[in-house]
Amino acid sequence: MSQHTTFPNELWAEICSYLPSDALRNLSSTHHPLYDLVRPLGFTEYKVYPYPYDFYPQKRKLDNAIDRLAFYSSPKMAPNIRTCTARWNPQKWQGSPQREDQGSEHVLMKAFFAAIPKFTALQKFYADRIQFTQTGLTNLCALPALRLVDLSSCTVANGEHIDTASLTLRVESFTSCYDYQMNDLWDSLLSRTTLRYLDFADLKSVKDLQPFPSVHTLKLREFPMMPYDIFSFFSRFPNLRIFRSEYYGVLRNLSPAQEASIFPILEEYTGAYENLRIFILRPTLTHIELDSGFSVQNLLKTVLGHTSFPNITSFKARFTSDVTEEFSQMEFNALLTLFPLLSTLDLTLIPDAQEDGGFTPQATAFLSNLPSNALLPRTLKTLLLEWDFPYEYGSTESAMGHDPAAPPPEDIPDFPSLRAALRQRCPELTHIMLNGYHFGYVWWKTDWVWEAVAHSYDELGPIQEKRNERMHGPPVLLS
Repeated sequence: MSQHTTFPNELWAEICSYLPSDALRNLSSTHHPLYDLVRPLGFTEYKVYPYPYDFYPQKRKLDNAIDRLAFYSSPKMAPNIRTCTARWNPQKWQGSPQREDQGSEHVLMKAFFAAIPKFTALQKFYADRIQFTQTGLTNLCALPALRLVDLSSCTVANGEHIDTASLTLRVESFTSCYDYQMNDLWDSLLSRTTLRYLDFADLKSVKDLQPFPSVHTLKLREFPMMPYDIFSFFSRFPNLRIFRSEYYGVLRNLSPAQEASIFPILEEYTGAYENLRIFILRPTLTHIELDSGFSVQNLLKTVLGHTSFPNITSFKARFTSDVTEEFSQMEFNALLTLFPLLSTLDLTLIPDAQEDGGFTPQATAFLSNLPSNALLPRTLKTLLLEWDFPYEYGSTESAMGHDPAAPPPEDIPDFPSLRAALRQRCPELTHIMLNGYHFGYVWWKTDWVWEAVAHSYDELGPIQEKRNERMHGPPVLLS
């Protein structure tokens, strides 16, 4: 390459865009030409805080917000914006007099909607309690790089007529929360070819909903009320792979043919255990997550007549038990028999304490016997067990509110020895987390090893935080 050849600034900018913010700040301080090139890359997120629609904003605060918008939407900064958040924040507008909202023009949002086309590299848009206008929706739909839209409690501005005839929102991920009145509008705007992830919080009507053949992940917080509507809605997603529901109602009054045709190639199910009977028969299903507390016996009843599901590789659930029906090895073995080839087992057990407020010794006894369990799958890679005591313990008034006593130290397993025994049984095991309420243990092995032991309830919190950090960032070595 000739010594007179220069490296284009566009390529430098693309390379530097992968650096973290601290590195960008340091780099911009090393050389004046680099400052002009690199400094704007530190401004990749713009947050606008609209004043409430029933406020009359103070001129000084409104002018400052408009000036800030002008800075971020300037030719130098706007092309670097990747994420934009419009979130209602009354605290930033304290001192502004309140008025009756009669649909008067929102000056800041009008300026923001007009500036949207300048954010040509915008990929993610989050909005909370804003009122859309025709200009706002038109400009949002026209953004060439937009991939994700996440909305909460949004509406259409008073007196505004939205014409969606020529508009298409070409995003891969769309979330609509608490704005069910706009469901019909979003249904008409969403591209059926690009959309992959759909999250509907408040689903009221599915009468005219068009199919979503490309959506592979669906999340619902409630179901349509009528059985016909449920089947009609689910049939709109013929290629769904992942279904997550926070609504724990039971799907009833569906014919066997209808049940068999719902999500025929489903791979992951999260929701009520009562509905597992429908989806567990899918040969494609590999992941199950059942969040609401219920007994193991209830789960076994839902799959009555089926002895084994070797296709399931990940199982997560919350089980309840009382003093007379502790989570036993028999129940544990019944689970392992149902799912003999698990790679991930994540159980939260919700027992009662004894009536005198003492500790139900099921955690220590269960863990001590765990390595000798011949049904533990050799395919297991992740084992997470947590005993989660409720606030109100026991069945007598004298026991209510008692914190369960810690078990005797001699009953707590020697965790390194327990880990070694578990790995001998399950050679692929790389992640262990055990939380016994008054003791805990974490072991994690990838290209580094982390091992931590908690000897009291107070020590558990920091270990849990460190574990969560490790799931999303570089390792932090603990002593």
